[in-house]
Amino acid sequence: MQRSRFIRTVSAAAVTPALATAVPAQAQGAPITIGASLSLTGIFADGGKYSLEGYQLWIKQQNAKGGVLGRQIALKFYDDQSEPATGVRLYERLINEDKVDIIMGPYGTAITAPAANVAERYKMPMICPETADVVMFQRGFKYIFQGLGPVQTYLYGVLQIAKDHGFKKLALIGPDTAFSHALVNAVPEVARGFGQGIVFTEFYPARASDFASVIEKVKAASPDVVLAMAFPNDAIGVLRQLKQSNYAPKMFYEAVGASDPRFVESAGKDVNGVFSVTAWDPDARTPENESFKTSYRAEFKREPDYHSASNYSSLEVLAAALKRAGSLDREKLRDAIATTHVKTLIGNWRVDPRTGIQLGYTSYILQWQNGKQVIVYPGNVAHGKPLVPFPAWSSR
Repeated sequence: MQRSRFIRTVSAAAVTPALATAVPAQAQGAPITIGASLSLTGIFADGGKYSLEGYQLWIKQQNAKGGVLGRQIALKFYDDQSEPATGVRLYERLINEDKVDIIMGPYGTAITAPAANVAERYKMPMICPETADVVMFQRGFKYIFQGLGPVQTYLYGVLQIAKDHGFKKLALIGPDTAFSHALVNAVPEVARGFGQGIVFTEFYPARASDFASVIEKVKAASPDVVLAMAFPNDAIGVLRQLKQSNYAPKMFYEAVGASDPRFVESAGKDVNGVFSVTAWDPDARTPENESFKTSYRAEFKREPDYHSASNYSSLEVLAAALKRAGSLDREKLRDAIATTHVKTLIGNWRVDPRTGIQLGYTSYILQWQNGKQVIVYPGNVAHGKPLVPFPAWSSR
């Protein structure tokens, strides 16, 4: 069954299926149905929508090629509203009521960590395109697989740049969410390797809108580098508060939040000098990359970000594993995912077959320069050099 357009959610307030399969999934010739919970509303909605679009684009393109295993692909998704408990209930529903053939991971660590328990309980292989945290993969689980470079790769580049400029004192801030905690927890060990130390750490409420107090505390601690483990919804608020407080640290890094290509629409020229992280090089000169960007722009009328690319890539991995397994048998598919080595849009997929921890993918450091995102680390893929220090507000 060919699908010429995407299925979109009907309601943000209610969990609404994206697709109702007309015949049982097990029937001959029926679509292979992939199920997922995604954060389409709530604090993770910006990244969640990019994630959904990555899934949708790959499915449309793959169906145009004939699908996988001779069957079309269908996506059934629900909005978890950025709530972990809701995500768990939705994966239970997808497996037990909707009878999906395959599940894919949700957006972010906060939802993925508890959803992993569901995947493990039902022995359903689940690629997790949106978590860099390695802790959930150290619990002895067999059925989950990491689809981003480990969280430490979010830090190596920015701390190397800081070391190159003699910066040693770090301040860590971020919302009180699972991902921010995972990133902050990874900093001490990585920082020690660069001869750096932490002079201040604070988590603010996940839905905070006032950052004056935390920025004043950061300013008083006098760090060289401020690392804000921020999402899009709070990243712009933190940046604006820096300006309002007339405080310009020597380096300023906003993980995830400032990686959104639309960040400049809110920040304007204030964005220049901000570092962030990405799992995908949008300027890579490969036919696949150019095709992905062109197709994405045509379908969604905006630029993709690394969440789109990561989810797209995870389905590339799934297709390769399905072809190796030759069926939807869960154990065969689990083993195929664990041992598949394949080049995807974002890199070379390879996981530890015992833990599912990602071994092939890494992360890149970008910096906003003249209103554009420029990859500045690592050197072998960099499209520019880091500009340091972070410019004073009076000079913009």
